[in-house]
Amino acid sequence: MLPVAFSIITPCLNARTFIAEAIESVLAQQIPNAEHIIMDGGSTDGTLEILREYPHLIVVSEPDNGMYDAINKGIKISRGEWIGLLNADDLYPAGSLKQTLEVAANNPQMQAVNGGFAVFEDNGKERKIVRVSPSIDNDEFWFRIVRGSTAPNTWFIRRSTFGSLGYFDSRYRYAADREMIMRLARAGLRPISLPGVNYYFRQHEASATFSKQDSRNRERGEIRIKIILEALAIKEDYLEDKNTPDEMRKEIFASHSLASYKLAATALYHRKWIQFLDGIRHGCRYNVLWPATFLVYLTRRLKKEAGFDAE
Repeated sequence: MLPVAFSIITPCLNARTFIAEAIESVLAQQIPNAEHIIMDGGSTDGTLEILREYPHLIVVSEPDNGMYDAINKGIKISRGEWIGLLNADDLYPAGSLKQTLEVAANNPQMQAVNGGFAVFEDNGKERKIVRVSPSIDNDEFWFRIVRGSTAPNTWFIRRSTFGSLGYFDSRYRYAADREMIMRLARAGLRPISLPGVNYYFRQHEASATFSKQDSRNRERGEIRIKIILEALAIKEDYLEDKNTPDEMRKEIFASHSLASYKLAATALYHRKWIQFLDGIRHGCRYNVLWPATFLVYLTRRLKKEAGFDAE
């Protein structure tokens, strides 16, 4: 029997609409020694009935403390050499897993790979790609790791790496994947970047990350505030850590000021005064000139809204 090459972990809760297509995208990889672990948080919408149609799946259905707690449980029961994360509403394009195996065969010391991703949306029977982002280039490494499109779902990471560098920090309900990638990078892990697209994110209204609704929508604004608060907590932990490399610290400092502005501006729009004051407090903590920075960002935003060139 071949050793298990991949463990694909899918956390889900009430994912009936999309889960079957996600499962089929793994099967289409035609990797016989891949296992697919579904960590279900206790779905009540018929998701479990769909999962029973796929007897090859490893299904665990039990309460959890959020998506990243579920992912950690999945990693701990996995057997594959490589760990991949597939959201219940997303897809792998053909060849994603095979490409990783080919690169690993030529780079036996490799600890991780990452690839490009595409964001798609469905409009009736039509499927349209609305955004494409390449894999992480060495020249933009710290920018992408700290504040750009890190896209941890495009990564395949050796299972042994989690044993040595730790699992996802489940204190964070939205940003634990970013923190994990930052932690791996700070420890010196450098992924091999694959050409092309190896992950498809689905854009739809229920997605916490990819939705056409912007933060002026009250519900989206509240989610954005939660995401930014987690991001700021992570950035401040790394700024306080003396082991944070200077290149990484520079990117964190810049992104901290921007995140503080986004928190204050979003909270101000929705009249959430406590969070607005939080944004000011966070911004001024590491930058005494942050109020001026806030005005610069706000002016650019207002010019953009008015149709002027923000530059």
